Amino acid sequence: MNPEGSGVRELSWFDKLQTLSLKWVIFYGSLAPFLWMMSHLFVFGLSRYINDYEKNTCEMTYMFEYPQYVRVSLKDDIEAEYPRFGLYAYGEGFLTERLRRMHFTGIPVLFIPGNAGSHEQVRSIASVSFRKSRETSFHFDFFTVSFSKDLSALYGGVLMEQTVYVSHCIKAILALYRGKMDKVVLIGHSMGGMIAKGALLLAPNMDPSFASIIINLATPHTPSLVLDSTFANYYYELERHMHKIKDAGVKVVSIGGGPRDILVPAMQAYDRVADINVLSTSVPAVWRSTDHLSILWCKQLVLVIVRSLFDSVDYSSKPPKITSSPDLKMKSLSYHFLQHTSGKKLHHYEEKVQFEADGEWMSVPKQQYVWDNKKGTKKSFVYLAVELFQESDFLTIDAINVQNKDWLFVCSALKKQGQKKICEWGWNLTNKTRLLPDPLHRTRRTVDLDLKEIKYPHVTHAIVKLTPDDLEKQLTINFDSYLYNDRIVPTRNKFLQPKYFLGLRRLNVFQLVKGSVRYYITLPYFLDAVTIELKSPNCNKHIHGIVELLESSNVGFIQSRIFTDKDGGPKTMKMQTVCERSDDTTSLRVTLDPECIYMISMQPDGIIDKISCRIRDRWPLLYMVIISVLLHLVSIRLQHFSDALPSIVVTIILSFVFNVAYEVCIALCIIIISAIGVCFSVIFLGSFAHGIAVRFLARAITLPVTWSDWLLSGLDQLPTIIIAFTVFLISTTCAALGMLISVFLYFLKLTRMYEDYLEDMLLAPLRQFDWFKRLKRMRREEENDESSVSQRKISREISDCLVLFLLYSFVAIPAIPSVLVWAKNFRYDRRLSTEDLVLFISWSILASCSLLDIVQYSFVPRIKGYRSLILSNILRFTSWVILSMTAAPRPSFYQWCMPPITAAAMALLTLNSFSLF
Repeated sequence: MNPEGSGVRELSWFDKLQTLSLKWVIFYGSLAPFLWMMSHLFVFGLSRYINDYEKNTCEMTYMFEYPQYVRVSLKDDIEAEYPRFGLYAYGEGFLTERLRRMHFTGIPVLFIPGNAGSHEQVRSIASVSFRKSRETSFHFDFFTVSFSKDLSALYGGVLMEQTVYVSHCIKAILALYRGKMDKVVLIGHSMGGMIAKGALLLAPNMDPSFASIIINLATPHTPSLVLDSTFANYYYELERHMHKIKDAGVKVVSIGGGPRDILVPAMQAYDRVADINVLSTSVPAVWRSTDHLSILWCKQLVLVIVRSLFDSVDYSSKPPKITSSPDLKMKSLSYHFLQHTSGKKLHHYEEKVQFEADGEWMSVPKQQYVWDNKKGTKKSFVYLAVELFQESDFLTIDAINVQNKDWLFVCSALKKQGQKKICEWGWNLTNKTRLLPDPLHRTRRTVDLDLKEIKYPHVTHAIVKLTPDDLEKQLTINFDSYLYNDRIVPTRNKFLQPKYFLGLRRLNVFQLVKGSVRYYITLPYFLDAVTIELKSPNCNKHIHGIVELLESSNVGFIQSRIFTDKDGGPKTMKMQTVCERSDDTTSLRVTLDPECIYMISMQPDGIIDKISCRIRDRWPLLYMVIISVLLHLVSIRLQHFSDALPSIVVTIILSFVFNVAYEVCIALCIIIISAIGVCFSVIFLGSFAHGIAVRFLARAITLPVTWSDWLLSGLDQLPTIIIAFTVFLISTTCAALGMLISVFLYFLKLTRMYEDYLEDMLLAPLRQFDWFKRLKRMRREEENDESSVSQRKISREISDCLVLFLLYSFVAIPAIPSVLVWAKNFRYDRRLSTEDLVLFISWSILASCSLLDIVQYSFVPRIKGYRSLILSNILRFTSWVILSMTAAPRPSFYQWCMPPITAAAMALLTLNSFSLF
C-alpha cells in the first residue's frame, strides 16, 4: 500500500501489463525483422550452395564385360573378429575363373570405399584398367573392401575398426603373390582415403612401405563433423605419423571434386602433406567438376587415374611393378594431374635436341603476332623463331592443333642461313607447357615463359618446331611478348568500395588491347565470388576466351570458364579455399584471341553468393554456437533476467571478435524455430508420442495397453525407477541410446505439463470475466490474485522445461551415429563396445539429470541468490569459452566437447536444485 500523501500511485496490474507488453513489443519489434531477414538470407544462401553449380558434363564409365566379385578369405580369427566386413577381388568375363582359383599375376590395387559406400564402386576404375591392360604386357589386379555401409565418417569406433581390417587385407593381398609383390596401390574414396593412410600408420604391425601410391578421391582431410574424441584422436595421430609415409617414398595424391561436391568442399579435400593436391576442374583433359559420387565414374577423370598408374610401372622388373623411385613416380603423377604437356602417355623429354638441317626458318616480325598455315601443307620442318629480351620479360605462346610432342625450345642463334641467323640445336622447354580447354575441342597448348628464369647461357631465341604431320592440319600459333607488369589489371581498391560488396552496380569494365593473348586480373584475398562477362562486340569471327581462377595457396586448385560469342557471360567463379596468410591472393588468368578487341566486366557477387560461400566453409560452427547460446540463455534465466544486458553485450562483442556474428543470428533463428516446432508438437503430437511410448512399453513387458498406460503415468512420480531402468539400458546396450530415450521421456513430460495445466491456462481468463469493471476501478488487489500468480508460475515452469529440452535435444545430436551403429550391429553384439568413454560418461550424466526432474533455475528463491549468481556466471563463462572455440584453426575438432561441457553444466544445475529442497 502506498502511504497517503506520498504522491506516488502504485501501478495496477493493467498498467504493469501495458508496460510489460510495450517492452516486449519494442524488443521483438526490433529483433524479429532482423532475425527474419537473417533466416531468409540463410535459406537463400543454403539453396544457392546446394543447387547453384554447373551441370554434370562427365561421361559415364561403362563395363566392358559382366562384373563379378570373388570373396577372398582372411584368417579364421580375423573373419570371426570382423564378421561384417569382407575382401573381394574384382573380375570381368573369363578372368573371373582365374580369380576363383586365387591366381593373381598383376599389380595389386586395393580400393577402399567411403562412408556408407559400397565395394561395387570399384568397377569403374577397374574396368577401364582392364581395357587399358590389353595394350600392355601386364595388368592390375583390383581388390575392394566391403564395410556393410557402416558410418565411418560419423563414428570414430567404426573408423578404427575399418582401419585395422584394411591392414589385415593389405597383408592378405600381398600374401597371395608369394613374394612376387611387396607393395600395393591404395585408392580411397571419401573416408576410404583416411582409412588408407590409417591402415599404414595406425594399425598394429604395419609398415608404410607396404604401399607405393595412395590416391584419395574427395577425401575430407579436414572433417566437417567430429562427434566423438576417438574420431578426433584418429586425425591427430595420422598427422603426427604422416612423415613416415613420406620417408617410405609413398606418393600421395588428393583429388577434390570442386564446386559440385557439396559434401566435401575443396577446402576439406586439401591435404597438407600430400605430394599433389588438385581439383578435377584443373586436371588436364578433365576440366570439369564432379560431385561426391560421380568422381568415381567420371570417364575423363578415371582415364587420367588409370594412365597415371600405368605410367608409374617399371617395365624392366620381372614381373612389372610400380617403380620404387619416388622421383619417377612423382614425374608420372605430375604429368597426368598437373601438366599433361603432350600425349596420353608420359613422354620423356630430351634436354637438348638437334634441329633438322633442311628445315625452313621463319622469324616472328613483331611482339604480337599470329601465324597460321592457311596457304597449305609443307613437306619440310618449319621453325618459328622469336627473338627474346626485346622490351619484354614474358613470352606467351598459344599453339592450336600442334601434335608434336617436342615443339618448344630456346637456343642461341649463331649460324647464318642466307640473311637469317638460325640454331643448330636447342634446349627443350616443352615440359613447361600445359594443355588448355578449348570450346572447339581442339588440341590447345600454351606456355608463359618468364625470361628472367631462363638460366641457359647465351639464349637469344625461342623456337616453335612444326613437323610435316603438324603442317597437314590447320594450325594457329599466337605469340605475345610483353612486360609482365603491364598485363596486370589491379582491382583491389575498387573492390573495397561498399557499393561493390552489395553488388549494386558493375565493378569495372576493362578494354583489353588487340593482339594480346595473356592478361592477369588480381582480386582481393578476401573476395568470395566474382561475376565475369567477356564480350567482343566488333569482332567479325567467332571469339573464344578462357578465364582461369588461380589461388596462390594451391597451384592445383584452378577453375576454368570458356567464353564464346554465343555464351559470353555473365559467369560466376567462387573461391574454393580460404586465404590463411595476408599475402595470399587470387587472380584471373585470361587467354584471348589476339585478333579481336575485348571488353571484360567484373563485379563481386551479391550477398546471397557470399552467404552461400560462408555456409560452405562455416556451417559446422552452427552446432557449437547453438549450444553456446542455449547455455547463455540458461544463465540469464537463472537470475530472473536481472543484469542480462551486460552479458548480452559481451556476447555480441565476442561474436564480432570471433567472426561468428552471422552464425549467432542464425543460431537464434534455429532456436526460435525449434521452440515453435516443439510447442506445436506438444499440442498436436503429444497424444501420438504418448501412444508410441505406451505401445512400446506394452510390448517390452508384455502387459495390456491399459496397464502400460497406467504404469507409464505412475513412473512419472517415481523418477528413481526410470533412472534405474535407464542405467540398466546403458550398461547393456549403449549410453547414446539412453540419452535419446531420456530426451523422448522429457518430451513426454512437456506433453503431460501441457495436459495438466491446460485447463488452468485456458480458464484463468474466464475467471476474470469482470476485467472491464476492474479496469475502471484500477483495483490494486488484482496483482496478488492467486490465479495470476499460479499462471505466471506455470509459464515459468514450461519455459524452463522448453529451454532444457532444446538444450538436451541439440546436445544429443552426437548420440545419433552411436545409436545407428549399435542398431546395425545388434545381431553381432548387443553391447556397443566401441563407444567413446567421454561420451559414455556424458550421456549417463545428462540422462540422469533430465530424468531426475528436479532442475529448477528461473524461480530460485532470493535466499539462494548468491549461489545462483555464481552458477550463472559459470554458465556464461562456459558459453563464451564455447564461442571462442569457433575461432580455433580447426573448430570442428571441438564439436565432441559439447556433450561433456553440457553434462558438467547440468550436473551443477542439478546439485544446485538439490539444495533447494
